[in-house]
Amino acid sequence: EAFTVGKTVPAVNMHFGFPPALVNMQERTAAKKTIIVGMPGAFTPTCHSVHVPSYLENQDALKERGIDEVFVYCVNDGAVMTAWAKDQGTEGSMVTFLGDPKLEFTSAIDLVLDQPAVMDVLGNKRCKRFAMYVEDSVVKVLNVNAAGPDDLEPTLAPGMMKSIDALQK
Repeated sequence: EAFTVGKTVPAVNMHFGFPPALVNMQERTAAKKTIIVGMPGAFTPTCHSVHVPSYLENQDALKERGIDEVFVYCVNDGAVMTAWAKDQGTEGSMVTFLGDPKLEFTSAIDLVLDQPAVMDVLGNKRCKRFAMYVEDSVVKVLNVNAAGPDDLEPTLAPGMMKSIDALQK
């Protein structure tokens, strides 16, 4: 069964820091408004130079919409995600970097990226680029980047804000 709007965020653990603390995503998204952003890989060019900065640069506008926290994750271990968070300057921001090293969360939401061309470059199965808006653990918006790097807008912070604003109308 496909993971769609209206579904509950799975009670699957992601990794924070290293050695990793386990973060249950259903519990972490309960009783608040969050955005979960999945990306193919830490430090990869588009994720690094465009995708993450879009959320860091739009924190005030996200907070105005009631967003409490933004989770950015990749199919990488906690050490890699911690190093990337430090490099991106997320400390003190609303953006939290998590790792899904065994594809558990990615598989549970049915967004595994396994095209041969991607695996030739990144080595193993990864996460499709997506962003979801979640209220009290329930998915309200799910924007998946289906067309590759040319179709980033719906998953960037401004595109997510448009989708969130549309819910209010």
